[in-house]
Amino acid sequence: MNLRSLVIKNKFFTIFSVFFLLWVVFLSILSIINERTVIFYDALGQVDVSSEFSSQLPLLRYIIEPFYVIAYVLEYEFTWVYLFLIFYPILRGVYLYLKKKGMFSSRKFRLINYIIADIISFAFKVLILAILVVGLYVLIGFFIQGFLFVSRNFMVAIQLGFHTSFILILIKFIYTLIKLFHSQLKLNLSKKVIFRKSLRNTKLRLRREMIFFLGIGALLIGSNIILISTPFPPHKIIPTVPLEDDEFLFDFHVHTIYSDGWLSVEERINWYMQQGISGAAFSDHDNIRGAIIAQSYVAEHGLDFVVFMAEEWTDHENDIHMNYFGIAEEIVPLESYIPGGPLAMNASDLIAYVKVNGGYITVNHYNYDSNPKGGYGVPYTLDQLRDWGVDGFEIVNSGSYGWKYQQIRNYCLNNNLTCIGGSDIHTNEDLNSFIKLKLADPTNLTIANIFNTLKNNTHQIIAVNFYPNIVNFPDDLNDFGFYFVEDFINYLLNMDLYQALSWIIWSSMIYVLIFLIYRKIKNVDLRFLKDKIL
Repeated sequence: MNLRSLVIKNKFFTIFSVFFLLWVVFLSILSIINERTVIFYDALGQVDVSSEFSSQLPLLRYIIEPFYVIAYVLEYEFTWVYLFLIFYPILRGVYLYLKKKGMFSSRKFRLINYIIADIISFAFKVLILAILVVGLYVLIGFFIQGFLFVSRNFMVAIQLGFHTSFILILIKFIYTLIKLFHSQLKLNLSKKVIFRKSLRNTKLRLRREMIFFLGIGALLIGSNIILISTPFPPHKIIPTVPLEDDEFLFDFHVHTIYSDGWLSVEERINWYMQQGISGAAFSDHDNIRGAIIAQSYVAEHGLDFVVFMAEEWTDHENDIHMNYFGIAEEIVPLESYIPGGPLAMNASDLIAYVKVNGGYITVNHYNYDSNPKGGYGVPYTLDQLRDWGVDGFEIVNSGSYGWKYQQIRNYCLNNNLTCIGGSDIHTNEDLNSFIKLKLADPTNLTIANIFNTLKNNTHQIIAVNFYPNIVNFPDDLNDFGFYFVEDFINYLLNMDLYQALSWIIWSSMIYVLIFLIYRKIKNVDLRFLKDKIL
């Protein structure tokens, strides 16, 4: 059976083919009319500096572009789960209704459904077990060491648990295919009572639906985790005029798997170097393990990359985060105190301690709201933090430099405080913020020389906007999980020819794969398939 006859004779494949063609036509039009536009904005100088930098995607990135984009739009907030909870029951209900009306009465379809159900059931067991093991590990650690243990260790456990689970699921999938096509092997799914008798037993039917629901949900969450943990090749930041020996590109806020980041230290360093960044402050929450490992990795491999010792002191109770630099010592907020653990201090004591010991400290993504006691800033006002001795404030975070950051910028300039910025990146997305700094003594890359130069506020704090917003959904919709739809639409409206070609090629390969699988199923002997599966 060729593609033409399959499309003509089969309504399902006809509809699928029409949507595929419309998608390819849509992408082709976008590839002609679109131009990839990346905006570089200096939030300190308040000027567009796109003429000074360009963003270049490597060849490998174009090849795997769709996978990177899916990871980018899903992010790590997982609020898309709200949409799954709403739409899955609706779609599943429609499917079951149509099935009851005879729309999916094919005996081959029912047999193939047993295989799909078996794999989903296996994925459900493996992923739920992984979630339970990771949850138990974190819970035990919490009872022993409190929140400090959670913030420092949960990500490593998540990475190990989900990557191991997906390896097992992949093995299960390959093993199923081998048994399906091997002449002397059988799947023997008739032994799995839940798939054979569920239609005649309400309890088993409900159990099956619950396994489907949780299994598919766990697979989606796990896929999200795998995607944002994969070190895709990033873009490269290219200065229009090559950097002089005394000019550097730095990032002063980033995370690794040693707090709530999704890349390892080694992956993060390689990620920076591929983007043309000179150095970065590894600032994991409430620990300096990432920074220590980063310094060792750079030294052992002789890399031309500067690692600054840093930590993001994170007070969740009062909702204030501060980065301190240049002190190889772990300090935590009072909420994370444990006997025999790291020093625990409140905000004012931390600032004083860092300054006395020769370090530097800045406030991250500050809450610039009206304070009930007067002034701006919650829980501590700008004046309080200034008087306690902070060196400065972020005026760019994660590529954001909106109204509140403009007010903070003005305050810093009026009070002789350092304006700083950081990407605050947790996943594998392209770098969205960096600082261009010119040093009087480029051989002196100590944190003291860096901050003495930053204090002059003559540097550039650059926010990178990859997909200028053409479509903006209401905040309520984005909070409910539609943010990935908005991001994907804006991506589509800003991609270039080669990005569109990547989507067309991958879409075509998926279409052909589905055609081949569908044709194989249509042509296979029913008796052979039944003997294999049951």
